[in-house]
Order: sequence, then C-alpha cells, then structure tokens
Amino acid sequence: MRRKLRLKTGMGVIVLLLLGFMVGKWCAISPPEHISGPRYLIINADDFGLTDGVTEGIVQSWHEGVTTSTSAMINIEGAPKRIAMMHARYPDLPIGLHLNITQGHPVSPPKKVSTLVDANGEFYSRNAIIEHLPEISLDELRAELHAQAELFIASVGRFDHIDYHHHMLALYTPFYPVVRELAREYAVPVRQPVPESVYSQINLPTGGGTAVAIRQMIHFVFRHPVLARQLMPHMMPSAFKEQAALLDRENVPTPNWFIDAYFGNASVDNFILMLRQLPPGVSEVMVHPGKMDNELAASGGGYAEQRQVELEVLLSPRIKEGLRTYNVRLVDFSFVRAR
Repeated sequence: MRRKLRLKTGMGVIVLLLLGFMVGKWCAISPPEHISGPRYLIINADDFGLTDGVTEGIVQSWHEGVTTSTSAMINIEGAPKRIAMMHARYPDLPIGLHLNITQGHPVSPPKKVSTLVDANGEFYSRNAIIEHLPEISLDELRAELHAQAELFIASVGRFDHIDYHHHMLALYTPFYPVVRELAREYAVPVRQPVPESVYSQINLPTGGGTAVAIRQMIHFVFRHPVLARQLMPHMMPSAFKEQAALLDRENVPTPNWFIDAYFGNASVDNFILMLRQLPPGVSEVMVHPGKMDNELAASGGGYAEQRQVELEVLLSPRIKEGLRTYNVRLVDFSFVRAR
C-alpha cells in the first residue's frame, strides 16, 4: 500500500511538474518580439584548464577554427598554471570565468564552505547537488564564487565574462543573484540564464535541450518527490525569465539567446542546421572541444571522447561556409559589453 501511494504521489508530481514546465514554456515565456536585425554568434568553449588536452584543443579550435572565446575552470588542480601559460602564449584569446560548484575542490578552505562540499571536501557532483540545494548557504556560495574570481585575476588577469559549469548557478534561480552581484562588481557580461530550448526556435533531429531536461526531471522526481515539489518553482522557465529581467534592469550585459540544444549533439550537419535557425540578435552556443589525454580519460566524466568530435566539427571548413551562407557574424563577449 505504501509503495502504491508513493508511486501515485510520484506520478502526480511528475504530471504537475511537466504541466508547469510546458505552461511556462509556451505561455509565461514567449520569444522577445523587440529583437530584430542581423544575427551574431558567440561560440564559447567551456572548461578551459580542465586538462592539458582539453586546454590545447580549445586553443586549436580558436586559432584554427571558429571558436570565439573560452571560459576557465580555475578551481581544478593545475588549472591556474595551465591557464596562465596559455594566456601568456595567446594573449588575444578572450577568457571568461567558468564558475564551478559541481566538480573538483573549492578554492576556499572546505570548512569555510561546508554546505557546498561532501565528506571528502569536494563539490557535490551535478547529480548529487540536487539533493542538497535547499541547505546550501548563500553566504558560503558568495564567498566561494568570489574566491574563484580573485584566483583567476591573480593567475591570469581580468576575465572576459562569466558563465557557469553545468548551468547549475542559473538552473537553481536562488543562486543567480550571487552571479549578478559578481557581474556588477567586475563589470562583465554573463551567460543568458534562459535556455533557448524553452522557446523551441532551434530544433535538431537528435533532440537535446528541453527533452534532456525533462528526462532528468522525471528521474529525479521518482527518487525525491517531496524535495522536487520544493525545488521546482525555482527551476521553471518563468523563474529563469525573472532572472533575465533582473539582468536587464541592473544593466548587466548578456546575449539575447543561450543555445543549449547543441550540447551532446555535435556534428557538422547539426551545427549548420543550428546556424540556419538562429534568431536575430546575439546568440551564444557553448561547445566543449578537446583532445583526449590520460587525465581526461581517467576523470570518470561522461563527456570525454565527445570533445574530440566537437573539435573536429569546429575545425571543419563547412562550418565557415555555413556562416557565410546564413550571414551569421562571429563575435565574442566584448561585442555584448559594447552594445
């Protein structure tokens, strides 16, 4: 009886959450009508500094391909040295701060950010952190993100923009005010907090974006139905839209669109299809190029060999042809800051 009741409760929550998500997607959030004119694209390579191979692959994708900027994970062991070395060698490469609370150790002493870490003093993984979101201290989060910013500046200098690993700081909207604070303090643009997939302007035959999010949502709800009901009002499209409106109100620059559907769907054909469907304004697509190395292979992460595929896509001459064909101009975050 208890098992049936739990199953019934879980199914009820799923229906409510999916209805809420879809209502938010089609009603609370509609594509802004005032955006018109040319199409610009930032191609940002996440995870700079993760390993030597990833860092080298990103540089190659910028130097020889179409990548326009990158963002660095400064908290990863060895990352400050890698990033500083590449910055000295390629000073024109725009580097942003890839805020990270789901991989590796914090920059702050673990005891000072205890709500962010597990028993080993490491950040909770992307899956594990969901269960701990309500108990995370915003003061500790603020201290850690500020420490990452200061370590970046001490190692490399000024960062070009702010974005976030696994999008967690935007997906759980109670965290996002801390991101806005950092953006104002350091006077830099940030990644758009509303994923483009909620608008469904860009559709790839292999899926991605909202479809992936819904599958993850269902899996989580089955495991934690009570917690899910508590968290999901903060993780709906309407909540994302509210954070984007606050960015605008506080004059924090951000691209018009954040293209999330391409992640996990890397191919030349999909990239060109994305270019064809880009809406007017400034879009950012996150990419994850890299070269496989022993450290990446041993990391146990779920996105390793795919980085080599992404690198090959970004180096393909067909991508440059597609940019010309669909009249898409490549820019970086300095273009957003200057608008």
